Amino acid sequence: MILKEHDSIFRFGIEIELLLESPRKKHSTWEFLAKDLSRRLMAAGIRNNIHDSNTYTEWSIVREVTVQDPDGKNPYQYGVELVSPVHTASSLPILMTHLTKIFSVVSTVAISIRTPRCSSHVHISRQPALSPRELAALAKATLYFERALDVLMAPERGPNASHWAQSNRHANNPALSGLTLAECLAKVDAASFADTASLVETMNLVSRESRYGMVRRKKAHFVRGKTYKWDFTGLLSSSPSLSCPDGERAEDRGIEGTVEFRQRAIEIGAGLGAPGGGVVYEEGGSREELWQLLEKGR
Repeated sequence: MILKEHDSIFRFGIEIELLLESPRKKHSTWEFLAKDLSRRLMAAGIRNNIHDSNTYTEWSIVREVTVQDPDGKNPYQYGVELVSPVHTASSLPILMTHLTKIFSVVSTVAISIRTPRCSSHVHISRQPALSPRELAALAKATLYFERALDVLMAPERGPNASHWAQSNRHANNPALSGLTLAECLAKVDAASFADTASLVETMNLVSRESRYGMVRRKKAHFVRGKTYKWDFTGLLSSSPSLSCPDGERAEDRGIEGTVEFRQRAIEIGAGLGAPGGGVVYEEGGSREELWQLLEKGR
């Protein structure tokens, strides 16, 4: 059955990371700052809660320690992540209004510190859920247009040796590393004929010999969210048998029913097997081709 446009609904949510400094040392703890921010957002008409409620019906204020200074030189700087409720295309005007109000309120509570450690995340889902073949089309597009997306991103997005947000073709992915782009696309196609779990495993498999795997003494390759730019683990069934090749649940699984894109710093032209596990962009779509595709889908 071919779905008509009005038969399917795309849903999305955003997560915004901020490094906030308390003016005049007004907030002695993260909790004090979060409560002050929450109160002022409520006064501005933005319903919210402190800490993720996992219902995604209102904004959440969550602690985000990864954006703070690792040396801890300023104890009055706090990492904050603002998580939006679920939105659809029809509620975009509401989201834009909320974002304007939120940043206005934030400026009255604290000083925003510019840092490359902050980033934004986007989660996407659809009702009805994407079929394995549709997911394969998305997965292949992420691989085909990887270079085009990379060059559009700020180069300050994290250290090159980061253990998260790596290319899905990184040396740490035993399913795709060392393959040409054409071979990767063929492998994704083959996985989609099995089931969603096989496709997720292909895109998000992590080697037991990776830094993360060795630190945790993994005895087999495993599926994990956050490791790669494109995280498909939120599409896995909650059943352990459908989550990992070894029967265990995926680690750091994405938000249920969503696909997530993350981006870190990149080095265009880094070689396969080079430090950081870089990928040779020997082929793939250009920025112009990507733009034409986006225009076609508008």
